[in-house]
Amino acid sequence: MASNDSPNWLSEEAPGAAEPAPPVPAAAPAAAAPTAGALTGSNSSAAIDPDDKELPGIILVMRLANMGVSVALMACSIILMISLPSLSNWVLAVYATCGGLLICCLETQLKYLRVLIAVNFGFLFNSVWRLLFYLLLGSVTWAYGNLFGRVVAIAMWVTGVLNTYILCRYPGYRKIRERIAEEEDKRIEARISKEVKKQAVNQLTGSSS
Repeated sequence: MASNDSPNWLSEEAPGAAEPAPPVPAAAPAAAAPTAGALTGSNSSAAIDPDDKELPGIILVMRLANMGVSVALMACSIILMISLPSLSNWVLAVYATCGGLLICCLETQLKYLRVLIAVNFGFLFNSVWRLLFYLLLGSVTWAYGNLFGRVVAIAMWVTGVLNTYILCRYPGYRKIRERIAEEEDKRIEARISKEVKKQAVNQLTGSSS
């Protein structure tokens, strides 16, 4: 093995040399290099772990906050429409209701709705455009001129700023959120499959009896 490691010109000049010295010093750095790389990889993964551990809790809080303000937005707008306001305010209330319904559907994380919203309303997945959308909806409810509308407007603005901060502060937010959504889809599909099997067994049992 040692003769194979030696260069050809060295074997031609010294044909009688039985055992040339093995290049031991050259092998040592090669063995040390992967160890350093492994240590670097472990350190980098350890540095990312704290953010990944925080993200599931942050995602849950943000989903609850987004759904809360969307429900409040729809309630405020529907109450205004029932009170028969001016035509301009009624149109604004319809627009705000649609916007709140869109946010609520997005936060349900259902696969069909998530894909549909991503295709047709992709701006909600961009931090800047989502902030502008929240600011616009808050401005609409502020224009209602009542106390409930102004409280909802402030809540929309605060939630929009918080959404933007979270998306910029945690780059892995979208990936973790998609992973959680996929896990929820699997649980829902498993539950539906279980219910279908249960109903099929009940029907077979009932028909046989």
